[in-house]
Amino acid sequence: MTESDDNRRTQRRVNTLLRDRDAIRRMLEQANFKRVARDIGQQAVIIERLENELAGK
Repeated sequence: MTESDDNRRTQRRVNTLLRDRDAIRRMLEQANFKRVARDIGQQAVIIERLENELAGK
C-alpha cells in the first residue's frame, strides 16, 4: 500500500465523518427542543410543589 492510498483512505474517512456530523446536526436542529424545555419546566414546578408539601407549606 502506498502513502497516496493511505492518504485517500484517510480523506474518505474524514469526509464520511463530516457528513455524519452534519446529518446528526440536522437531526438535532429538527428535534423539538422547545418541548423538552417545557417538559423540564413542568417537572420543576411539580418538584417544587412536592418540596413545599413535604416542608408543610
